[in-house]
Amino acid sequence: LGIVSFVGSCFKAIMKPLFNVPGEASFTFFMSIASGYPVGAKITATLLQNKVCSKVEAQRMLSLCSTSGPLFIIGAVATGILKNPKLGLLLALSHYLSALTAGLLMRFYGRSRKTKEIIQINELKRKFNPLSDMLEYRKKDGRSLGILMGDAVKNGISLVLLVGGFIILFSVITRILKLSGVLAFLSKLVCASLYFLHLNPDSVSSVIVGMLEVTNGINHCAAVEMPVISKLMMVSFMIGFGGLSINAQVLSVIAGSNLRFGLYMLVKLFQGAAAAVFTYLLFGITGATQVFNVYDSLNVSYYVRYLNSGMLSRLWDSSLNLLVVLAAMLIFILTVYKKRAKAQP
Repeated sequence: LGIVSFVGSCFKAIMKPLFNVPGEASFTFFMSIASGYPVGAKITATLLQNKVCSKVEAQRMLSLCSTSGPLFIIGAVATGILKNPKLGLLLALSHYLSALTAGLLMRFYGRSRKTKEIIQINELKRKFNPLSDMLEYRKKDGRSLGILMGDAVKNGISLVLLVGGFIILFSVITRILKLSGVLAFLSKLVCASLYFLHLNPDSVSSVIVGMLEVTNGINHCAAVEMPVISKLMMVSFMIGFGGLSINAQVLSVIAGSNLRFGLYMLVKLFQGAAAAVFTYLLFGITGATQVFNVYDSLNVSYYVRYLNSGMLSRLWDSSLNLLVVLAAMLIFILTVYKKRAKAQP
């Protein structure tokens, strides 16, 4: 319908300087957030096929626009599996921050190359006219509304079957590894190899399962007794990486586009690690000893935990509390000053 061109025209001034991708990448990013894996990869491959972007730009978009959806993170993971809806915001924010970080790093990918690919839309010369761009694309497409609806339904059903099939496939593989004892053997082998870290075999098992299929891995992780922050970091890594199941879905939808899947996998590993780091940082910043915290349902004695913490932890928590109070006071003072300035003749 030309909506992609409309949104691309609106956000091209942001996407090009920040991520070095065309404005249409904004639509891909929004849809990836709204719908989850592997919708962003599917739209990226479609834009490349329609010559809306170059191969290098599509590779950058693939790193930025392959994310999980908030319905899965907040609904399925935080509420359904972890039994704590308040953790959903932390997990979702960490996940999308890691995707933006990966996109910012990938903006430098291929900058020195002189690509000879023909780009149908030149971002630098195009003027800001979203409605005109939408109508131009609609006219160029030429398909009737009936054909568009039929194609949309066929593509949607095909993608749903693809996703469901891969989830079943990797769930069966995970079950076979459990029943055969291979999973337990691998967990003990990792623990023995990294004995100096004092790893828990159950935690290692959940990570291995999560590397295969993210939902089963999170289920396994939720049942393991460990500190809350450790569990959240592991869950964030699994969601960020996506597991082999989701990455196999991405491989299938980009198979005909000649995009580098190996590079995509490396970026996903980085995104998983970045999501875990962001989870650790955000948990400390918005934790129980802060003025505004979102973890009052963790059943932890905050005061006892504060008393048992070290001097650096107390200083860190107190500094953050002070910064929050000062920021609130500054906003209040500026608001009052602005109102008085307007009231004066």
